[in-house]
Amino acid sequence: MPTTAERHALLFLAAVACLGGAVRLVSASRFARELHAAGVPVDGQDGGSIGERALARQISAVDSARRSGTKRTRTGGSTRRGNRPTQLAADRSSSGEEAPKPSSQIVPPHTPKVVDVNRATLTELEGLPRVGPALARRIVAWRESHGPFQSIDDLRHVRGIGPATASLLAPAVTF
Repeated sequence: MPTTAERHALLFLAAVACLGGAVRLVSASRFARELHAAGVPVDGQDGGSIGERALARQISAVDSARRSGTKRTRTGGSTRRGNRPTQLAADRSSSGEEAPKPSSQIVPPHTPKVVDVNRATLTELEGLPRVGPALARRIVAWRESHGPFQSIDDLRHVRGIGPATASLLAPAVTF
């Protein structure tokens, strides 16, 4: 027979589960309404999985942002792009020239120089993708306590470097 405290705990957990289910149901119905308003098929109307529909919604949002020339922030607002190509586009449009398309404003990602992780300083390590000051310190500490790294697999022993980060670092490091 459960005690009074156990009954209260079970009642609390049941209430939390019910509230979570209700929130999930409301969110799903709101999502379905938004999909319907956007013209995307909803459940059984020649639509695919929820992931495919979410992807269609995201693509629609990106296309809309490109057309408007603004960028959505996490808070849902929009801000004017502050990069140099947009400013040039605004200057050209005021001078009568045709503004470049947004896709021409995309700058290729910077390719980092190759860093020898066995000799690199903290600053050099921080220049690597996804490596901040804390991770750079952990890399140096691991190197000092275990000796030089032999491969990318050794680098994965450092806390904070998983498979995704290791694959991102692989072309940028040498041993």
